[in-house]
Amino acid sequence: MQYKLRTQLFKEQPRAFTIGTIEEINDEWVFFDDETDEAFLLEELIEVEFEVSINEEWTPASLKNGTYSINHSKKKKLQNGDLLRIQKKLLYSFDSLLKNLSDESFYSLAYLLNTHGFSLYDCLYCHNFLSFQPEDTPVEGVNFIVFDNGELVCSLYHQFRISPEEQNHRFELTKATGNRYLLTQLS
Repeated sequence: MQYKLRTQLFKEQPRAFTIGTIEEINDEWVFFDDETDEAFLLEELIEVEFEVSINEEWTPASLKNGTYSINHSKKKKLQNGDLLRIQKKLLYSFDSLLKNLSDESFYSLAYLLNTHGFSLYDCLYCHNFLSFQPEDTPVEGVNFIVFDNGELVCSLYHQFRISPEEQNHRFELTKATGNRYLLTQLS
């Protein structure tokens, strides 16, 4: 899987976006989160890109040099009541772990989580032991990750053995209900 395909998989994950409406108050755009009813200054939530709903389709928009621009032929400016979606950020330690996984292991992990009702964006905690290991040397260990999809919590144990010749990954997902699932990926 290439970077572009990984990016698409991230966008297709459940709960990957924060969705809400905006309103201009005192010359500043305020974002109202539909899920939590909290209000945030839009510029604090957006690094560069976001999307605006136009005719029920998500259209790319961006913030550059303090100016919001919409990449649509009929609409160039934000208006009160516009519906926005902003892609959520992953925990730094979890994001770092995902970047270190081979494409096959990354896809396997996403599949395991998704088939059991969890998203990559449900990660609450990640102890990435792999990030503490020296690069370009054989390493082995376990990463501990906790997910919460709003209805159920699960823990994921990622046991790995990585050497220049091969990568072995074992993912064990345990739901709060006691159900356990094991996925082993060898390369």
